[in-house]
Amino acid sequence: MAIVRSLDLPLEQTAVSRFLPWIMAGLLYLSLVALAVAAVADGAWELYNQRSKLVTVTLPGAKGNDADVETAAILKILNDSGEVAAAHPVGNDELQELIAPWLGDAKASDREIALPRLIDVTLDPLVAPDLKGLQERLRQVVPEATIGIQAVSHDRAQRQASFFRTSGIAVGLVLLVAALVLVAVITRLSLTTHQETVALLRYMGAQDGYLARQFERFALLSSLRGGLVGFSIAMVTVLVLLYSIQHLELTSTIRLGLRPVDWIMLACVPVVSALLCTATARLTALWGLSHMP
Repeated sequence: MAIVRSLDLPLEQTAVSRFLPWIMAGLLYLSLVALAVAAVADGAWELYNQRSKLVTVTLPGAKGNDADVETAAILKILNDSGEVAAAHPVGNDELQELIAPWLGDAKASDREIALPRLIDVTLDPLVAPDLKGLQERLRQVVPEATIGIQAVSHDRAQRQASFFRTSGIAVGLVLLVAALVLVAVITRLSLTTHQETVALLRYMGAQDGYLARQFERFALLSSLRGGLVGFSIAMVTVLVLLYSIQHLELTSTIRLGLRPVDWIMLACVPVVSALLCTATARLTALWGLSHMP
C-alpha cells in the first residue's frame, strides 16, 4: 500500500480500479489452471509419442547355453540394424513383476512355467522401420521370434491429449491477453476520470513520463496483489486435481502429472503477467496523455 499512498493521482479511488486486483486474480487463476491442464496433456502426449517408438521382441522360453546363444544372436541382429537405436533384454526380476498379477507371489519356476524371453527395443525416430523385414531376419535365428508394438501412436487417448494441450494453451493465452486489455481499458478510464488532476499536475510542471509512471506503479501493485491471490488458489486447485487423478492412467504405463519444468513455467506466469500489465499501463497512459489537450 505504500506505493499507492505515494501516488499523486488518487487512482485507487476510481470505482473501476478498485476491482482491478480481483479481476486480475480471477483471470490469472483461470489462465493458470488452463495452462496446467495443457502441461499435463503435453506430458501425456510426449509419453505416447515415445511409446510409439518402442517394440518388444518375444522369444520362446528356454534355458541353458542354447538360450544365451540365441539371445546374443538376436541382440546382434537388432543392434546391427539401422532401424534400432537400442535393445535391452528384460531381466528376470522385471519379468516376474510383469507376470505377478496372474501368478501372484509364486514364481514361474514354482509352477514349472517356461517364461518367454523379452527384449525391449527402441526404434530410431529418424528411420521408418520395416518391422516385418526385421522379424523375418530374427526368425532366421529363432523361428518363433515375434515383434509386438507396445502402443499405437495416434489412438483416441493421444488425440485427446493433443486436444487438451492445444485448447489449454489457447485458453490460457486468451485469458492473459484479456488481462492486458482490461488493464489498458481501466488505465484509459482512470486517465479520463482524473483529467483535471492530470491537467493541474501538468501546470505544476509534471512531465508525461512522470504521470505515466503513476499508472504504471498502480498497475504493477494491482497485478502483483491479484496475481498472488490467483496463483495461490490456482496452485491449490492444480494440486487437488493432480491428487484426484494420480491413479488415473491413459494406459497401464502412462500417468498424468506435471514435470518440474512445468511447475517452474507456471510459477513464472504471474511475474510475466505483472510485467506485461505494467508495460501495458505505461504505454496506454503515454498514448492517452499525448492525445490530451
